[in-house]
Amino acid sequence: MKAQWGLMIALAASSLVLAQSQGMAINEAADHAPHHGGMDMGMHEHATGVPVSYAELKDTVAELETARRATDKYHDVRVAEADGYRAIGPDVPGMGIHYVLQHGERGFAVDRPPILLYEKDANVPGGMALVGVSYLLVAAEGEDGQPVNAPFPKALAKWHRHENICVLPDRSTPKDLTAEQCTARGGHFTAETQWMVHAWIWNDSPLGVFSPMNPTVQ
Repeated sequence: MKAQWGLMIALAASSLVLAQSQGMAINEAADHAPHHGGMDMGMHEHATGVPVSYAELKDTVAELETARRATDKYHDVRVAEADGYRAIGPDVPGMGIHYVLQHGERGFAVDRPPILLYEKDANVPGGMALVGVSYLLVAAEGEDGQPVNAPFPKALAKWHRHENICVLPDRSTPKDLTAEQCTARGGHFTAETQWMVHAWIWNDSPLGVFSPMNPTVQ
């Protein structure tokens, strides 16, 4: 129960941070708004980010708890490798190393994340500490620049995509290669990836559960 409330609080904080950033302009305008009848009308202004309901918070906590139970065994990176996850790309501060499932099923499944996020740690089995997961999604882009019918509330999770990704046979991802250059080196080129979102369910991010970067990950 404590873990669930901790996630609920973290999700609520994520929603507040997003709402504050989106409502900054409105709050600034309120600070300069004229007073009416001696009353400060700006005192009742609130940030107007995407709203999130209690039911959405509760459902999201339940989904992330499911993800934690499903990935608990992957604290040992050797188990993840045995299940088909392979390291792709460099070790990026704030995101760690992406272990991508090589033969994953298409479609979103909260208990089967296609990507596991690790950071190097000599003190744990396999030398890698599990810090989070990442989900992929195939969906049309809505007017708000986010995927249509995304599985997590928009107030909490902001999805992103990458462009011009080349994965070479050694699973490295060099930058700035054209499709022709990538193919010539035996790589696989992707002009635009699926939608992606991170979920820091094993190492809390001060920027929020679904933040693109986690400053605590080295």
